Amino acid sequence: MNISILKHGLQAIAGVVILSHMTMAQADNQAGSFTTGVAAGVDFYQISCFDDGNGAPSYVEAQVKDTTANSSKVNILLYKGTSCATNKCAQFSLDTTDSDTGYSPMVRVTQGSGTYNLFVQHTATGTDGYDVIAHCKTTGGVHTGTSFTSRQQQ
Repeated sequence: MNISILKHGLQAIAGVVILSHMTMAQADNQAGSFTTGVAAGVDFYQISCFDDGNGAPSYVEAQVKDTTANSSKVNILLYKGTSCATNKCAQFSLDTTDSDTGYSPMVRVTQGSGTYNLFVQHTATGTDGYDVIAHCKTTGGVHTGTSFTSRQQQ
C-alpha cells in the first residue's frame, strides 16, 4: 500500500517536471468578424513586437483566412513607419477563396521592433468572418514577442 502511494507520488512529480520543460507552439491568431453589414468595413489592430528573450524583432509576417462562404473577400494591409526607401512600409494580401483551410499569401514588413498597424477589410456588404495569423520575428527568423490590440471593429 505504501509503495503504491509512493509510486503514484513520484509519477505525479515526474509529470510536473516534464510539463514544466515543454515549450508551447507560437500561435498568434486574431479571429474577428464584420457584423454590421457595412460595405467595405475595416477592423483595425495594432501588433506590438518586442524582445521576449528570443531576440530583437526585425519584421512582422501576416496572412488572413476568410472563414465565411459569401461573395465578399477578406484582405489585410500591414504597415509601419514612413522610411520606406530600403524596406517596404506596407504590404497587402487577399484571401481569394472563401471558407477553405488556406490563408492568403504571406506578407512581410521589416521595420524592427515597435507597433505595426494591421487593417482587415472585406469587399462587400454583409457579414464576414476571418482569422489573421501574425508573427514578429528576428533577423534569423526566430519567433519573438507578439501581441495584438484591437482598435476598431466594424
